[in-house]
Amino acid sequence: MTLHDQGTHVVVLNSSHPRTRQTATLMHEMAHITLGHTPAEVTVSPSGLVLLSDYSAEQEDEADWLGAALLLPEAALLHERSRGISPGVIALTYGVSEALCQWRCRMTGVEKRLALRAKA
Repeated sequence: MTLHDQGTHVVVLNSSHPRTRQTATLMHEMAHITLGHTPAEVTVSPSGLVLLSDYSAEQEDEADWLGAALLLPEAALLHERSRGISPGVIALTYGVSEALCQWRCRMTGVEKRLALRAKA
């Protein structure tokens, strides 16, 4: 969840989630802030804190993409995978989940490019 008060954003993470999920969540929320997304719903807590929630599907997709790209840049993935480093080891190195690393490899086309290189 992201809180906004007097020009300051605070991202609250669920401490029961694994560190890899917390990292991805933090970058996702930072992406919303960086992209200047406006939530569809804003709630004010009893103490006066502004709670931002419910972004559009398009904004959620943008935040997913940017957050993941910041955590696992395409150039880094291409470099690591071209050296034969597995997605699991890359995930450990970059502090993300293996599922996120595999998703980034698919979305960036890293695996397809490496397969084409091997055929050449």
